[in-house]
Amino acid sequence: MTDAASSAATTVWDRVVGAIDPTRASVHAARTAAALMPPAATLTLCAVVGHKTSGPTAVVDRALTREAQDRLDQAQAEIQPVRDAELHLREGPPIGRLLDELHAERATLVTVGRPGRARAAGIGLGNVTTAMVQEAPCSVLIADVSERADGELVVGYDGSGGARRALAVGRELADRLSLTLRVIVATGDAHPPGPGWSRRELGSELSVAEDPRPAVEALIDGSRSARLLILGSRHLRGVMALASVSENAALRATCPVLVVR
Repeated sequence: MTDAASSAATTVWDRVVGAIDPTRASVHAARTAAALMPPAATLTLCAVVGHKTSGPTAVVDRALTREAQDRLDQAQAEIQPVRDAELHLREGPPIGRLLDELHAERATLVTVGRPGRARAAGIGLGNVTTAMVQEAPCSVLIADVSERADGELVVGYDGSGGARRALAVGRELADRLSLTLRVIVATGDAHPPGPGWSRRELGSELSVAEDPRPAVEALIDGSRSARLLILGSRHLRGVMALASVSENAALRATCPVLVVR
């Protein structure tokens, strides 16, 4: 394992910010991370209250503020049996304030709920989950409300730098939590994995499956039996992200997905 890959494995879980919104998925995403974090890591739950109006006279609806604080308290109550968490309530544009929070906390991971709307619409409407996958300065964990306490870790691998970091995180989690790790190498895309990967490099101890289907299809299928799907990031944004394997798979998978940066 390279120094960079080892660093990715050890820092992803150090300082986690859980974005809490009105959906149950956001709480489940934070709870998923809480169960995977090492004891010394820190967890902050953050809710953002948007302004009722814009411009210099922007104000915040106090009823919405109380609701957001209640959501934070309820999320803390659910997660506390697993992990203590600090609570932060912020005001302003949700995406901007959440990004500010990640920088202020020097976050290494942000958790968000998986949205229900089509991802292309999410890009156009400023969906928080889509924005975090594209804009967050740290890794991103996406989950919905489905419960899956067992299952294997699945890593999508194509030999790229992002995939190598994802595999390093997968190895660390598998070792620390005594979980089974499986690697999927999809070969059905127009640009299949290049010479950057080989079974010899991955090691004989790993379970490696070469799948002839396109990557998104193979990874979504692999997520059906997984506890966590781990993917690397190419840092694509906006319309360009429509071609992103990691974003497509993350928003359509049937298990929590960790996008590693």
